[in-house]
Amino acid sequence: MSEQEVLSLLLSQTREQTLNYFHKIPADQLHARLSLEGKPLNSPFWILAHLAVSSNFLLLHATGGDRLKLPWARQFGLGSTVPAPEDCPPLQEVLDALAEIQTRALAHIAAMRSEELRLPTTTGTAFGGEDTRRHVIGHCIRHEASHAGHLGWLAKAWGATLI
Repeated sequence: MSEQEVLSLLLSQTREQTLNYFHKIPADQLHARLSLEGKPLNSPFWILAHLAVSSNFLLLHATGGDRLKLPWARQFGLGSTVPAPEDCPPLQEVLDALAEIQTRALAHIAAMRSEELRLPTTTGTAFGGEDTRRHVIGHCIRHEASHAGHLGWLAKAWGATLI
């Protein structure tokens, strides 16, 4: 497998895990925020919308791809305040955005030449001191996997069995 194929496979498998855990969460809990030792956690909805915004930025914008316009992006970016449920986009809009961003990202990564993975990002985004398109794609995969774990914990807290 090429590096692009491996990155795409990991990206796809991570998204499968994210959606698997998300769909185990009861629909009436999508905007609920559990607390841990008095600290409120992000809601399942916020996590999903945050992943759309992050993937759009990291996989498309930072690597020179064609990003999707998300009018609600600032509501779910790093450091944002969790909006009230009535101020959120519809769930289906977020799910559609996630799917479209994933489709664009997979096509974009597949079209990259190996030397393009070594190029700096278009945004100067350096994680761990490395500003390359390869590294930002890897960071995005790790970032989503972390949030998939959060969704798994939340699903388990509401009684889901995780397999």
